[in-house]
Amino acid sequence: MLVPGIVEGLLPDLTQGLTPQLNLAPEAIALRVGLSAWLIAIAVWDVRTARIPNWLTFPVMLAAGAWRLYHHVWLILPIWVLIYMIWKVNIVGGGDAKLLMGLFALFPTYEFAFLFAVVVLVVSLPLLYRKHWWRRPAQMAQGVAQRISSGQIFPTHEELQTEGQQYAWTFCLPGLIYLWWLW
Repeated sequence: MLVPGIVEGLLPDLTQGLTPQLNLAPEAIALRVGLSAWLIAIAVWDVRTARIPNWLTFPVMLAAGAWRLYHHVWLILPIWVLIYMIWKVNIVGGGDAKLLMGLFALFPTYEFAFLFAVVVLVVSLPLLYRKHWWRRPAQMAQGVAQRISSGQIFPTHEELQTEGQQYAWTFCLPGLIYLWWLW
């Protein structure tokens, strides 16, 4: 295990999959290339237009979801409910939510969830720092306190529309890594 002792068994042992698969069947390579093109298209589309269209997300989300449910992978249902709730409170937009549903239907493993969390955190922290570097910590704490005291902890739909950032690429990146490295 990566972390011995008390937390042994809680974190996935990513050392088991650290070797990329080199001898893949042509069908497996074609599937990986197609999914890579899909993830890159979503990332580019989001950066350029600040929207992710349904025709890019629904086919993969529905096909992967149906495939997993057909094979009794019920874990995707609570994951989809959680993603729906994250969208409903305006933390992510609808296109981002459908992208996440598609990713977690494609890769419904704890290893992907762990990789996703680590990559998004590592990539997002510098982006947040760059966005807020000019603010003093006291100003940021005051802004958080004002949101909490007003009862409006999560962004409104209008705030998401006007101040939301195009960060779908940060969701696509762990998908690409997992697709070629661990899947």
